[in-house]
Amino acid sequence: MTVFWLVVALFLAGALLFVLPPLLKPPLPAPHAAGDVNRAVLGDQRREARADAEVGLLDAAGLARLDRETLRREAEDTAGGTAALQPAPARRTALAVALLLPLGVVALYLQLGRPDATEPRVRPAAASDRHELGSDELQQRVAALVERLKADPSQLDGWVMLGRSYTALGRWRDAVSAFRRAVELQPRDPSLLADLADLIGMAQGKRLAGEPARLVQAALDADPRHPKALALAGSVAFEAREYAQARGHWQRLLDVLPPDSAMARSVRGSLQQVAQLEAGDAAPAVPGASASVAAAPARIEGHVEPSPELVARVAAGDTLYVSARSATGPRMPRAVLRRVLDAATPARWAFVLDDGSAIAPQLRLSGAESVVVSARISRSGSATPAPGDLIGESAPLSPRGAAARGLVLRVDRVQP
Repeated sequence: MTVFWLVVALFLAGALLFVLPPLLKPPLPAPHAAGDVNRAVLGDQRREARADAEVGLLDAAGLARLDRETLRREAEDTAGGTAALQPAPARRTALAVALLLPLGVVALYLQLGRPDATEPRVRPAAASDRHELGSDELQQRVAALVERLKADPSQLDGWVMLGRSYTALGRWRDAVSAFRRAVELQPRDPSLLADLADLIGMAQGKRLAGEPARLVQAALDADPRHPKALALAGSVAFEAREYAQARGHWQRLLDVLPPDSAMARSVRGSLQQVAQLEAGDAAPAVPGASASVAAAPARIEGHVEPSPELVARVAAGDTLYVSARSATGPRMPRAVLRRVLDAATPARWAFVLDDGSAIAPQLRLSGAESVVVSARISRSGSATPAPGDLIGESAPLSPRGAAARGLVLRVDRVQP
C-alpha cells in the first residue's frame, strides 16, 4: 500500500513540474511597446509643426496649442504603457493548481478506483501448503460454501468446489451428493461425469461396477478422447476381467497423453499386465502370480513412524495411507490402508496389509512375488498424492518373507 502511494506522489510531482513553471515565470516585455511608437509619432508631429511655423504656415498660438496637445497625449501613453508592460506572475493560480490537482486526483481515484486492490489478499490454499491448512479451517470454509449454495443453488462452480472439498476431507458420500448437483446443472460435461463415477466408486468400496460404469460410458459418449473417462473405462473392463476391452481403452488413452508423463508410464505398465493376462502367463485364480506363490498367504505388518525432522508436521486430522504395489510392472496398488490420525495417536502407527486390503479382485497382495510398501501422510485427505505430503517407502520385499513381519516404514521425505 505504501509503495503504491509513493508511486502516485511521484507521478503527481512530475505533472506539477510541467504545469507550475509557466504560471510562475513573468512574461518578457515586447521589443516595441505601443508607448514608444506613439512617442515617436508625436515627436514627428512637433517637428513638422515647427517647420510649418518657420515658413509662415502656422502662427505662434497654433504652435503652442499643438505642443500642449502632443505633450498631453505623450503623458497618457507613457502612464498606460508602463502598467501594461509589467504583468505580475500568476502566483495565486499556481498555488491553486498545486493544491487542487493532487487532491482532485486522489479523490477521483478513491471514488472510481479500487483502493482494496493494493491490500495483500489471502490466496486459496494450494497443494504445496495444504499441510498449513487446519482441518477446522477447512470445515469452516465448507460450511460457508454450503450456506452460499443454499441461497443460490444454481452455482455450478460452487457445487464442484464443495465436492472437491468433501473429497479432501475423505467424505466420499457428501462429495458424491455435491457432484450429482453439478451434473444436474451440466449433464453433458465429461469431466463432471468422470469425477462423479470416480467418487461413487470410492464410496462403494473402490468398485466401478454399476452406476460408475454407466457414468463413464456417458462421459465417453460426450467426449471419446477424455483422458479420465478412458482411464476409468479401462479400469471398469479390467475389474470385469474383460482384458481386451481394458487394453483398447488404455491404448486410446496413451494416444492422448504426453508420452513422457507419469500417467503414460503407469498406463504402459497396466498394458503390460493385460498382455500377460491375455497370453495366459498368469495363474487363473490369482492373475500375475505363479501357482506356488498364489497358494501361499500374503501378509505385511509393521509400523509407520515419521522421522524426527518431520514429526512436528503431523497433526490431528491428517490422513495416513499405507499401500503395497508390485516391485516390477504396474504401479497400481495391490493393497491399501487408510487411517485418519487423531490427537491421541502416538507418532507410531501399526498397519496390516493382506488380500482383504485389495482395491480390485485381480490385484491381490498374494498375486505378487515382490512388493514395495509406501506410506503417505496427507493433510487434505486426498487419495491422490499432492506436493507437501509426507512420504516414505520400503525396499522391495516378499509379502511372505520375514521382512514382511515387523516392518518399520520411515516417513522421511516431503512430496515435491
